[in-house]
Amino acid sequence: LDVTSSQLLVTDRDFRDPSFGHQLRETVVSLLDLKVIPVFNENDAISTRRAPYEDSSGIFWDNDSLATLLAKELDADLLIMLSDVEGLYSGPPSDPQSKIIHTYINEKHGKLINFGEKSRVGRGGMQAKVAAAVTAASKGVPAVIASGFVTDSIIKIMRGEKIGTLFHNEANVWDCSKEVTTREMAVAAKDCSRHLQNLSSEERKKILLDIAGALDANVDLIISENEADLAAAQDSGYEKSLVARMTLKAGKITSLAESIRAIADMEDPISHTLKKTEVAKDLVFEKMYCPLGVLLIIFESRPDALVQDCSSSNPKWKWPSSERRKRSYEIKHNIT
Repeated sequence: LDVTSSQLLVTDRDFRDPSFGHQLRETVVSLLDLKVIPVFNENDAISTRRAPYEDSSGIFWDNDSLATLLAKELDADLLIMLSDVEGLYSGPPSDPQSKIIHTYINEKHGKLINFGEKSRVGRGGMQAKVAAAVTAASKGVPAVIASGFVTDSIIKIMRGEKIGTLFHNEANVWDCSKEVTTREMAVAAKDCSRHLQNLSSEERKKILLDIAGALDANVDLIISENEADLAAAQDSGYEKSLVARMTLKAGKITSLAESIRAIADMEDPISHTLKKTEVAKDLVFEKMYCPLGVLLIIFESRPDALVQDCSSSNPKWKWPSSERRKRSYEIKHNIT
């Protein structure tokens, strides 16, 4: 593969030597400057262990705990440990009910996870990796456990993609998103739709104006995130036409905000009576506008469609005529 590497063998005694850390850092930096990849392993020839695969005494016992020691000594920015599964699961990875844990919180997951048998080809297993990752995180080195079989997994992790399981010493204070099922999302949307219908016209108008204001206030941030999406799409080989439709410019964001304000200024159609018919004494039929309910909208490669659809799905539902004709065409096109 035209990659130059150098094997460095270490023992427990090395890490007990106060001067070893400085020598280690100097050696690794020198090798990397020469574009040589250092590969560390235990020096089994002079190991003090009574039985290599049974005696777990000492400062480190397997490659995972050794990696944690090295990461700390080298003041690494990140420790990546590769496994034969995508990351840490809530149960056996083969169990359909098991879910991958994207962010490990020791207080939450530490006592809930049951580990299977240790690796058949080494000293450790997932339990050893988790223990090493927790130790690294506690010492200020974030760690990720991910699959070594996924193409470009290390590159994807370095890009910040949601790959594997992350261990971080501040994970317990993060507001991590809860994994929800499709049904849970649909039920939540239905509950919110009922709440939205019960709001006053002025309250619904304020929601729309808040959305428009948020767009204006976050133009630079939206464009920055959009540029990152565009770069990822180009790297993934998306068609140029798809990438072009994904592009957001400041003018388009401003136009979206103005269109939402135009919707907010329209007459609220909710509970607007169109027709009354008295069919008998004390029996009157009324024909009035009412919300459709929850809509599932599928659109392709157009981030502005999200804003248009969520604001036009509000009971103040119509876009200005020119924009409405455009959206009508897009809806037919996407359905087709």
